[in-house]
Amino acid sequence: MMNEAEYFQTYKQLLFAIAYRTLGSATDAEDIVQETFADLLQARPQADKMKAYLCKIVYNKCKDRIRAAAKERLAYVGPWLPEPLLTDPSEQYLHRESLAMAYLLLLQQLSETERTVFILREAGEFSYSDIAYVVEKNEANCRQIYRRAKKALENHELRPEAEAARAKPLIESFVHALQNGDLEKLLGLLSDDVLFAADSGGQQQGSLVPVRTSERVASFLMKTSSLIPPEMRTEFKRVNGGWGLVLSTGSGILYVFSFQLRTNRIQRIYVTANPDKLTFIGRQISLEIDSAMP
Repeated sequence: MMNEAEYFQTYKQLLFAIAYRTLGSATDAEDIVQETFADLLQARPQADKMKAYLCKIVYNKCKDRIRAAAKERLAYVGPWLPEPLLTDPSEQYLHRESLAMAYLLLLQQLSETERTVFILREAGEFSYSDIAYVVEKNEANCRQIYRRAKKALENHELRPEAEAARAKPLIESFVHALQNGDLEKLLGLLSDDVLFAADSGGQQQGSLVPVRTSERVASFLMKTSSLIPPEMRTEFKRVNGGWGLVLSTGSGILYVFSFQLRTNRIQRIYVTANPDKLTFIGRQISLEIDSAMP
């Protein structure tokens, strides 16, 4: 039988992935994983039920967070986006398309139970028996909930071209067009129906409503890019399962860009500029730097 430390190493990535997909907050997901294993010290379920038991704790804690944050979400200034995070393709539960911003935003439209059933089935590959145990429903009900959730999402393009061979070169061209003030080139990189959404939480200047159409988005980006300080550093990183951009100065990260691509053009641009939502990815990058040092 494994001890608590071994259970933590075995299941922490799965539990984080479930909590993050459910909440859209990496910071809260990390806290919930820690709280879950703290609770495990107070109770010892059957070893053969440990995985489902831990997921059940996470599910209940996520429900509590969602309900506690409901009023805060209603009062949020401007577009709300999930917290960005760096993703490593080697991590089993953190490199799939279901971490993309567009996907996470769609999940937010489901109820807590629909979201959890869908996530456990799609990302966790859980049996309906275990899902029923987690959400305290019978198996037939869970199958119905899953079908309902899947139908609600099936008309949306959930799979971005994050792994397409053209993804990184396309984003590089996007950066070069902005740096060179090349409006014509930028327009050629954007889908006609492109959407730009920036989440600053009202803490930074910028558009408080999404910008749509290639002409408007390109014009907006050209105007705002001219205000970027010359010392700003732009890095390509794997963000939420695909190539993204991290813009920073010596004082820290200021912006994180995520993209959704379609037919070799940029269809969605998501920018996180809320300092409160950049803390987690900032720590990830600091750990990357530390681990790379001799």
